[in-house]
Amino acid sequence: MNKKVKRILQGLLFILIIVGFIYVGTREFKTDVVVDNERFDQEYQNVSKDNVFKYVNAVEVYTALKEDAIIFMGYPSNEWSGYYANILNEAAKASGIKEILYYDFYTDRENKNATYQSIVLSLSNYLVTLDDGTQNLHAPTLVMVKDGNVFAFDNETAFMKGNMKPEDYWNEYRTGLKYNTFETMFKEYLE
Repeated sequence: MNKKVKRILQGLLFILIIVGFIYVGTREFKTDVVVDNERFDQEYQNVSKDNVFKYVNAVEVYTALKEDAIIFMGYPSNEWSGYYANILNEAAKASGIKEILYYDFYTDRENKNATYQSIVLSLSNYLVTLDDGTQNLHAPTLVMVKDGNVFAFDNETAFMKGNMKPEDYWNEYRTGLKYNTFETMFKEYLE
């Protein structure tokens, strides 16, 4: 009798497990997946939700530097990055660019991440060398790579100092000039 009760309990347990799997498998779970362009819009208020930015990590940037890619590097707490990203986004959309990789390098730079250091080494010919001999990425920076070769590098406002504010610097004239520069770069990239 003891074996019979044990088998009945095992059978009931098995049936309960199957019913549980069926219940969990058919239940709809809410997922709060935020796509990259919405996330970018939340982090950079002056860039529209209709943007071309795709989040990538250091490994993906390092890999992209050996292929074809347009990479925007910055971070949300850098107010210059938002203004730059807005002009970049508008020019990209007008030029037919569907995707620009976005790398928020701030934490990797602070932690001296090894892959970040490899990115810096890969771009060493384009980066500013400080008085102490070090090189780092500074925000905002744009890198365009074609066939594994950097053909465009821009960090125009990465070293702005003093009382100059991005809203003052990016007046209508400078914004138009940068927009046209980006359009020319994108045209070359797409050829």
